[in-house]
Amino acid sequence: MVYSEEYTNLNDDHSVFKEITYEEFMNMFEYLETGIVLLGGAWCKNAQIIVPYANTLAKKKGLSVIYNFDLKYENELGRQGDLRTGTSLDHRLEYFNIAEKTGITSEAVVENTMMPRIPSPTFIAIKNGSTVGYFTAKYIQDEMTDKNELSGEDMLDFAAKFTDLVDLIKGDNRFNI
Repeated sequence: MVYSEEYTNLNDDHSVFKEITYEEFMNMFEYLETGIVLLGGAWCKNAQIIVPYANTLAKKKGLSVIYNFDLKYENELGRQGDLRTGTSLDHRLEYFNIAEKTGITSEAVVENTMMPRIPSPTFIAIKNGSTVGYFTAKYIQDEMTDKNELSGEDMLDFAAKFTDLVDLIKGDNRFNI
């Protein structure tokens, strides 16, 4: 995927974003990896708005990559699906594994389950194979709005939350209990 083509406000052909598969995402936990993961995709209005800001902040903070796992997928027949509402057992298990590994909680649940509905976009900090923090960057409540940039207040809020995640994975917190 070429992110600058998918995200209309991202004017950077060398963005820090790297698409990963479900298996690569789960391997971050199994192989004790460290990094920031974005759950979401270009189909999400909030992701469209936030990705350029995340790209700029990541570079300023010295991150060379933000992994991106899209909760939506294309099946063998070329049809779009969403792990959050997937009807197959495999998709439900994948979604359950993501919710369990990341520890994401939500008041909203996936229909016909008790699993939390993971909102898009959500940024997750993983350090040594464990989730150490996450936040949802949902600044637009109405997906039909024409708004395509953050307000100054929202920008500051996002910068603070994103910086906190970066600090969690970069900092030496071995004495935290």
